[in-house]
Amino acid sequence: MTGYGRGEIEEKGVRVAVELRSVNNRFLEMTAKLPRFLTPLEGEIKSVIQSRVSRGRISVNLSWEEPGGLAETLSLDEEVADCYYKLLQSLKRRYDLAGDLDLATFAALPDLLKKEVKEWEPAKALPVVKEVLMIALDDLVEMKSREGEGIARDLERRVDKTLSDLEAIEGRAPQSVEEVRRRLQSRLTEIARGGEYSEALLSQEVVLFAERSDCTEECVRYRVHCDSFRDYLTQGGAAGRKLNFLLQEMAREVNTLAVKAGDAQISGIVVSIKEELEKMREQIQNVE
Repeated sequence: MTGYGRGEIEEKGVRVAVELRSVNNRFLEMTAKLPRFLTPLEGEIKSVIQSRVSRGRISVNLSWEEPGGLAETLSLDEEVADCYYKLLQSLKRRYDLAGDLDLATFAALPDLLKKEVKEWEPAKALPVVKEVLMIALDDLVEMKSREGEGIARDLERRVDKTLSDLEAIEGRAPQSVEEVRRRLQSRLTEIARGGEYSEALLSQEVVLFAERSDCTEECVRYRVHCDSFRDYLTQGGAAGRKLNFLLQEMAREVNTLAVKAGDAQISGIVVSIKEELEKMREQIQNVE
């Protein structure tokens, strides 16, 4: 499911912000963009996200700022200074140059002074990172929940549509048997050429057809699957795999029903149910 979450806190002299972006994916995949010194925390960050999210391709963008300025120290690069001094003294001797090397000239030489930034240790930064990450996750999960509610309503509506079609099939089945009886009667009459034919044979064939085409079991199982489907929609939590499995079972019952019925009108209604099931299957791919 898609979603966006953002969290920001400012404490201990730092401002930390996290942005989370989630797009649909069958599995859980994460990429993280972190300040260099926080790179060792990538595994911890992914573990926190995994505790709240089970599917999706999630990108993490974390920024770390110290509004008061980073703790900087300025120091002499002694190796560079020694190298400069030796070179300048060597030039003076070789070319018999006059003058002394004063402090102002020496201090103006490039790379003589080095600036060092004191960074946070990853272990000490971890509690701050977790705190802001949880804020962003709350935001992300809330947005995904709103999307999930909309998907659930759509799936409920489609389940109702398939059950309405199922009722139409159940209403059509007796008519189908009667039409078969009339066709057999007409055929037997034609074969007998106006003579008498066996009414018992006709009744036997109609009964056999009715038994073969009876779809009561499939309709009962389909309704049970629909009830379970609705239960999973309302239970909350990760239900995507369960819903997908139920859809497969619902499609199986409908396919069996179509084969047994042997009726053009019922086959047309089955096609309508299959179309709804396929649309539901596509929606389920977005559900955790």
